Amino acid sequence: MRERKSEIPENIKIVAKNIKRLIEDKGLKATEVANKAQIDIETFRRYIGGPNGPSVVMGTDKLIRIALALGLDDYNEIFKGI
Repeated sequence: MRERKSEIPENIKIVAKNIKRLIEDKGLKATEVANKAQIDIETFRRYIGGPNGPSVVMGTDKLIRIALALGLDDYNEIFKGI
C-alpha cells in the first residue's frame, strides 16, 4: 500500500463510492466487510474514504477480497461508472 501525495484519480474515487454503496445496499458494516476481506479496518477505511474520498489506492488483490467479502456474483458492480 502506497500513500499518494497527489490527487487520487477519479476512477479510484468511483470504485470507492461503488464499494460504499454496495456495503450500504447489502446492509453491512465496513468492519464486517474488512474482516471478511482480511483487511485492517483502518486501511479499509482509507481505501473507501470518508467525505473527501479515498486516501490510498488499493491493489487488485484487495479488490478481489472485497468483492468476495461482499458476496458479489458480478465483480463489474465495483467498476460501474468507469
